[in-house]
Amino acid sequence: MSKTAIITGGNKGIGLAVAKDLISKNYKVIIGCRDTSKGKMAEEYLGNNAHFLELDLSKSASVLQFVKQINTHFSEIDVLYNNAGLIYRDFELTEEGYESMISVNYFGAYRLALMLLENLHRSSGRIVQVTSLSMYLAREFNLDLLHSKTGFSPSSRYNLTNLFRSMFALELENKLKKTSISVATAHPGVTKSRQSRPYEVKKIKKSFYTYFSTNIQTGIAPIIQAIEADNASAERVYAPKIFGFYGQPATMQHNKLVYNEELRNKLWTFTANELNLDL
Repeated sequence: MSKTAIITGGNKGIGLAVAKDLISKNYKVIIGCRDTSKGKMAEEYLGNNAHFLELDLSKSASVLQFVKQINTHFSEIDVLYNNAGLIYRDFELTEEGYESMISVNYFGAYRLALMLLENLHRSSGRIVQVTSLSMYLAREFNLDLLHSKTGFSPSSRYNLTNLFRSMFALELENKLKKTSISVATAHPGVTKSRQSRPYEVKKIKKSFYTYFSTNIQTGIAPIIQAIEADNASAERVYAPKIFGFYGQPATMQHNKLVYNEELRNKLWTFTANELNLDL
């Protein structure tokens, strides 16, 4: 019997490569992304077991519409892979007044996970939350300044969103202990994600990271293990074994702030109040 997985941002890069791997294992994969043309292109590229649904994680109405479509057509979800995210964006507020990277990378993942819990519970499903090596660069934070230009830089904010993703996953796991749903975290290291696109990329902009990034298969291996492992947990993060960059997947500690229960509770309460959404 086939399983069903949702992959946000599954139209390219790591998300597309994970989708392709799961489809080869007889999964049905729902691709959620905001660009309709690229989503349909990915759907066609992946074949009959892929289904595109429009999803803009920065908009609560879009998330709600996506969930309604899932409820109508897919009563049981085996895997939710929260993969989509913005990287190193300049300061910008969404229509709802949230800083864009916080809105997409963190709030969007929080909203989607909580709104799909019933579907996941029916199949004893798993939530896999992507994070990043940049999580380890994040420091103490001020929630009152989360949507302000004060102290903002694209890199520090991206680091913070990945810290929040990891903190969210661990706190969610703790809150779901009496349910059938499991939670895991994973990061792909630094990966040549442009190796996986449903269309040709003629010009690739190089950066410092280009020179030591790994191939796409190394990048998706920790994600696949987080999806398939029998006893996966958000207590540790699946990542390439050697410094989080190279080698076969292994598990490692998060940023030490992730294990601060007081900070996690503070973040959860703040988010629940901001989004008017809680367990």
